[in-house]
Amino acid sequence: MATIQQFKLRSNSSSGFIDKVYTIIRNKSGKVTSKDLDEMIGNKQYVRLAITRLTVQGRIKRVRGFGKMGIEYFYKDIDRHPQRTSRIKQSTITSSYR
Repeated sequence: MATIQQFKLRSNSSSGFIDKVYTIIRNKSGKVTSKDLDEMIGNKQYVRLAITRLTVQGRIKRVRGFGKMGIEYFYKDIDRHPQRTSRIKQSTITSSYR
């Protein structure tokens, strides 16, 4: 059974909204909080839904760190990084067998 939020995210406009949130996170990777996103975009509910969707898709991850108000959670882009780390692991594996 689908929830109301899932129906809202199925429309074409929601994919554009999710891409907008992802673009902001990608440009400020590791330096943006959900509060920052709320201030930039304005709709707190849709920002939370977009963050949830992007986290489930494996495109971003939540990182805990020190912020202005003590410990805060930042969002980091990981969509591009797995390919880079797998190449590094592959090169170390192949060089160790030589």
